Amino acid sequence: MAGQGKLTDIMRSLNQANEVGRMIRESGFQLEKSDLKRILAELTGAISEAKMELGILQGHLFDKDAELKAMGELLHTKANLRRRGDAYYKARDNQTYGQPYCSYCWEGESKLFHLHNRILKKDVRICPHCKNEYQAARTPFLEADGLLIQ
Repeated sequence: MAGQGKLTDIMRSLNQANEVGRMIRESGFQLEKSDLKRILAELTGAISEAKMELGILQGHLFDKDAELKAMGELLHTKANLRRRGDAYYKARDNQTYGQPYCSYCWEGESKLFHLHNRILKKDVRICPHCKNEYQAARTPFLEADGLLIQ
């Protein structure tokens, strides 16, 4: 019976394997060939089930590690963003710089999308994801250390 990679399932399988080993010891290692085959089949099954449960548990741990890493990156990004005008910008030493990010996407979905100039309308910027439009004057490109970072 397959479990869900829980420690209780793993412990149950290992306890079953331990019980089979106890049965072999109690027999004084004097078993009929058919009994020995049956007991070894039980032992192999219990160990295989424990290995399978450990594999499932390892997959869960990898998923959780990836989730924690993503959350850490989001916190780092959040700490390095500042709102200015209608957009968010990267910040260094509390100074905003670079290309503007869509405030709607960041505040609603915690996703960063650079605003782009609207074709044939240089006074309007648009988010490629949500299609919100912003006034270019309220979402300028900001220079850092004398360089335009794009």
